[in-house]
Amino acid sequence: MADARQVGALLVVTGAALAIWSFGDREANTEHEVTSKISVVDLDSPNADVTIQVADVDKTTIKAKQTYWMVKHGDAYSVEGGTLRINGNCGWKCQADFVVTVPRGTTVTGDNGTGDLSLTGVSGVDARSRSGDVQLRDVSGDVKLDVTSGDVSLDRVAGKLDIRATSGDISATHLSGGAVNVKTTSGDLQVELDQANDVTAEGTSSEIRIVAPAGSYRIHTDTSSGDVNNGLTNDPSGRNKIDASTSSGDIALAAGS
Repeated sequence: MADARQVGALLVVTGAALAIWSFGDREANTEHEVTSKISVVDLDSPNADVTIQVADVDKTTIKAKQTYWMVKHGDAYSVEGGTLRINGNCGWKCQADFVVTVPRGTTVTGDNGTGDLSLTGVSGVDARSRSGDVQLRDVSGDVKLDVTSGDVSLDRVAGKLDIRATSGDISATHLSGGAVNVKTTSGDLQVELDQANDVTAEGTSSEIRIVAPAGSYRIHTDTSSGDVNNGLTNDPSGRNKIDASTSSGDIALAAGS
């Protein structure tokens, strides 16, 4: 009987502790305006979902959704000169996600850690993501990405493109500005060009599909286990080259409009 009473008391105490802990959960939605001109957003957060979009403005608007326990400490970002640094540091047991509107011409750099990253309209990207999906749209300059785990989706990039991924699919469409270099260890690759450029696509366990404007290309394909379907013209003197290789998977090259 004594043991039963002890177990009952322990359950009551445990339940009360859990109730108190849950009661301490908090959520805050904040909005801040940075009046100084921001030209660079530096990602330095271990676990934030970050959305960055441009507008024809001089000021930067930062909307943050923070979940924390009892007390919130800090705004999870800092400003130094023309750089906005998103560090996610808002205290113990605190998680912050961001939607940021920046002036046109802003570039994005840094490490986003584990969280989704969505960028629209920025002028260039040099960033890393350890885990999370990455979406880029309407980038007017060069893009350099290093992704450990997560799918990458790009649409309308007007500069050079360089992507390294360990695990995840890569889809890059409406590319027009420069050479394309994409590589993944595990995941499929899709590249679609609006203008003829050099393309290097390399996978280990990957299906590769490349769509390019009709024309003559210096083409090299290699797959140890898979089929090659080439719908482009292979010309040893072609101005641009296409190099597609995978250890295991099919390779398809097609002419676009």
